[in-house]
Amino acid sequence: MNVSSNVFQIFALLIACSGFAAAQVSPSDAKHFNKDGFSFDYPSGWSLVDGSNSDAQQLALTRADADAQIKVFVHRGRITAEKMGDARSKLIDTYIEGTAKQFEDMGGHPQRAPDSNDIGGLKAEGVKITAALGGVPGAAHICWALVGQRVVVLTFFGPDNELKKFASAWDLVRNSLKIEEPKPTPKPTPK
Repeated sequence: MNVSSNVFQIFALLIACSGFAAAQVSPSDAKHFNKDGFSFDYPSGWSLVDGSNSDAQQLALTRADADAQIKVFVHRGRITAEKMGDARSKLIDTYIEGTAKQFEDMGGHPQRAPDSNDIGGLKAEGVKITAALGGVPGAAHICWALVGQRVVVLTFFGPDNELKKFASAWDLVRNSLKIEEPKPTPKPTPK
């Protein structure tokens, strides 16, 4: 191997590593969302749109320079682990079906596969829906868990190359998510 090919390989490696490092998120670069006992961190450079209502906290994280998106859904009602099956059939399965239908409506042929991840340090169930839209492969990673007695559903979707590029943003949101237990209201002392 000659010197110029070694230099080229080192240069190519440096470019690849610098691109990887640029996509990483350090905690000091993170923004913080905290509302109604629900919080998470997300990278600077991402915009947060709060579409919450009386039933659920619904947030979307987007970038002006990308098609990747992170959606966060936290139901406001509190349930027990025994009721999670009902929540899955009413909320989560309906959402998964709707997401697959969107891929179909856009001309894709969605394929589903089980997926799993963590949300806030808890094991989460999930599904990965893949499809090519306009010849560009992409996916929707949907995961859910019961966190602090609240149903949490997270979605990371977009073209495959952007999902890979922004994986650290997805990890930051998932891993930093917290739900505070409601503080009991003090009972008035009898007089």
